[in-house]
Amino acid sequence: MTESEYSDTFEFLKGITMILQPQCRIVKVRGGIDDDIFQVPLHWHKDHDEIITVLEGKLRVTLGGKTAVYTPESGDAFVLRGVPHALESSKGEPCVVSERTNPTFYAIEQDFDTKELFFRNIFAIPGGLSSGGLVPMMQVFYHGDGYPVFPVHVAWLEKAFVKVLGGYVAPLLGYRLKYERLEKAS
Repeated sequence: MTESEYSDTFEFLKGITMILQPQCRIVKVRGGIDDDIFQVPLHWHKDHDEIITVLEGKLRVTLGGKTAVYTPESGDAFVLRGVPHALESSKGEPCVVSERTNPTFYAIEQDFDTKELFFRNIFAIPGGLSSGGLVPMMQVFYHGDGYPVFPVHVAWLEKAFVKVLGGYVAPLLGYRLKYERLEKAS
């Protein structure tokens, strides 16, 4: 893999950039009038907790059924595993957010940052986040401990959905993850 294929910075929507750092992801929302809104749909994780910290601006964070606006003064939003959560910035307002996982062994134990691998594969989906398709997205979710939340949240059904689409259908249709492990070229 060449260094150009291994950037640590991704502009994944207009005016929204993610910077991958060791054990931490930073999202910068420029907040221009024509820029996109940073929006992470309702989802949950089986194997890890997340810590969301607003460094600048404000961010709507939904935890379970409650939504609150977080700012740098609010402190961390601690997202327990199994809890549906969503994130959304405000139109036209700059925002900088960090996201980390807990426990840290989730990343260290396997010799790579699992969340970094998840995001690299999400950004590598042909067509991008907005038009890349459900099947390749669920393949990344299957390998990255992510589960979408249905209108009526039923965890076992959401897990089965990801397992069938991401674990079986995607490979049968020829989809492959671009990154199975992380290794920078020397």
